Amino acid sequence: MHPCPTAAMLLVWQLVLPTLSSAYDANRVVCDADQNIFCPPSTSCCPTFKSRKEPDVIVGYSCLMGWSSRFPRGPCCPHYEDEAVLENFDGSSWRGGTGCGNGYECASSSIDRPICVINSAAHPMDYQGNPFKNKYETMPRYRACKSFTKDGISLHGLPMPLSAALSYKNSSSLTSTDGLEAHYMGQLAYYSNIGQITADDRVNSDIKTAIIGIHGSGRDAGTYLCALTAIAVDASKERSFLRGQKGHLNRKDVLVVAPWFTAPADDIPPTSSSLPYLQWDAQYPIFHTWRYGAESILDANDKHNMTISSFGAMDVLLESLCDRNHFPNLQRIVVIGHSAGGQFVHRWALSSNSWCFGNGQFAHRWAPKAALPNVRVVVANPRSFTYLDARRYFVVSDQIVGVKEDERSLSEDKGTLTPFNTFELRSPSAAEENECNSFNKYEWGLDPDERVPAPYVINNVQKLIDHGDNTELFCRYASRDVIYLTGQRDIETLSAENRYQGLHGDRFQGPSRRERSERFFASLQVRGRELEFCGRIGGEATQVHERHIVKQVAHDHALMFSSPEGIQAMFG
Repeated sequence: MHPCPTAAMLLVWQLVLPTLSSAYDANRVVCDADQNIFCPPSTSCCPTFKSRKEPDVIVGYSCLMGWSSRFPRGPCCPHYEDEAVLENFDGSSWRGGTGCGNGYECASSSIDRPICVINSAAHPMDYQGNPFKNKYETMPRYRACKSFTKDGISLHGLPMPLSAALSYKNSSSLTSTDGLEAHYMGQLAYYSNIGQITADDRVNSDIKTAIIGIHGSGRDAGTYLCALTAIAVDASKERSFLRGQKGHLNRKDVLVVAPWFTAPADDIPPTSSSLPYLQWDAQYPIFHTWRYGAESILDANDKHNMTISSFGAMDVLLESLCDRNHFPNLQRIVVIGHSAGGQFVHRWALSSNSWCFGNGQFAHRWAPKAALPNVRVVVANPRSFTYLDARRYFVVSDQIVGVKEDERSLSEDKGTLTPFNTFELRSPSAAEENECNSFNKYEWGLDPDERVPAPYVINNVQKLIDHGDNTELFCRYASRDVIYLTGQRDIETLSAENRYQGLHGDRFQGPSRRERSERFFASLQVRGRELEFCGRIGGEATQVHERHIVKQVAHDHALMFSSPEGIQAMFG
């Protein structure tokens, strides 16, 4: 077990931060400029051939992404216009392009299902020239998205009203927020499959489902646009597992929005607006500050001298979609995030006071009076969670009990890695707390941490905590429609010395992302039973939220999203 950070560890961490916080290149990828065919940043152009009889005739392109923008993409698999190339687990087919990860090659399984197999002759490297070793003999294929026109992957901006920045602050700079909706402080960058989503005169009456994809630490919003538009095409086919859908889902009914929480190092295209793109610090006070709701970087030219939380910006985006003047027929909004994006959507769903939330699992005083879209939050493979009280899972006895990494079975798709029969949910003992006294500070718990200022979170959650009693806060969070997705293979032990957020107080949450997910989810069930599931309508509640394991997938947003479990979470 690794201790909390020492001064020496923090010094080492400052030296490696620039590598981990590398810039994101927002330049489009050119497939065929003459034909106006482009792909989003950090993807590759994959040709579509007319047929096997005419293998040299290119009739189009699709865009292939990988598991991270920090690594080169792998090979495109042959794709012919007249063939379906990928059979899904439910028996349906995928007619788009496919590809493999770096170090893998296209192949078929023993039952003739297209897969990727490791290329023993390959020597994969990241963009810095560092070699890496692939762990698995076989992998699922990536689904490529359809190519775009040049304008189709333009960066857009969502104006941020001053009223949103002031709503959670005890600020004396302005005595009232009345009328401030017309005053803006900047704009949130985003990609969209329909272009600008908030044009004053635009009514999007066709849109029935909106998917908002929150990027991870690579800030590769373009690949999230690609991954989610590909899935929208796939989900538009009739599927037996898409329960609750009325009739056939038309892909033109689906809006995809991929916000980009930019950092100063990013290659941001110029904007024609007078409002600058908002930015968040990538390194200070900790890296990727947008993921925990930090304030944006103060713009020296902002006459209002205002900043806004990344969660406050997310509220503005959500409420823009809930505006019936622009989206009169919108039925569902899904906010999905992976890795650091999974941390973002989890903590935002816990702390947001937005009026758009409603239609939760339980009877509660937050239910909206007006008909609003259902808001679902999908939390995929976050490194850590924010616990709602000071309890964590510890072994019952002094004996250290656990499952060693090399003993974990990748075949148990519904099993648990935490031996819950030898663990209990409790507050740490004095000795345990002395090992890491920051374990319950935000962002791992709800105790304020002066090193990680998050006024949006602290102000919003404190309104619901009564003298240390978190019942109101828990029941509001439990009322929201939340699904947790965990990669079956996301079992890497998270070392405290050299892995991203490992210098902080998350060590009591478990050794791997998969175990952390199962422990946090189990803690919700314990608290739910203690509160009799907050008086759910009908008194039939037996579970808080949902959690699903995604087979054969590790830490990979593209494969997580395109899995049957991922599509079910978004469209089921």
